[in-house]
Amino acid sequence: MIPGYGFYFASIPAYCTLVYWAGAPYYYADDVYYEWNSSVGAYEQVQPPAGLVESISSQASVSRDLFIFPNGDQTIEQLERDRDECSKLAADKVGFDTKAPAQRTNFLRADGACLEARDYSVE
Repeated sequence: MIPGYGFYFASIPAYCTLVYWAGAPYYYADDVYYEWNSSVGAYEQVQPPAGLVESISSQASVSRDLFIFPNGDQTIEQLERDRDECSKLAADKVGFDTKAPAQRTNFLRADGACLEARDYSVE
């Protein structure tokens, strides 16, 4: 085992960036990578897969600017589904291309309103 890896956490920093690599979600904050370990029911500090570190800077440019916190008993999987669905609904509502910077404020407002309607706190 690599020193510093393999530690488990019940929660991770709220400001983590969510990135997908080879279809798997990784959470990144303060130069630390986490992955949800469903067999343990906790986040595990992990070494990032090869290539992920290089992709963080390019993915950061298209990441969302909202911080979302469940108010209920939503799972991580439910949160990810709700974020994806609300992002699509918000883009449709304001006619926003998520890859283009125009109308970002209206998009974030609509995205946040959708998530709040699904019992999340949005900052």
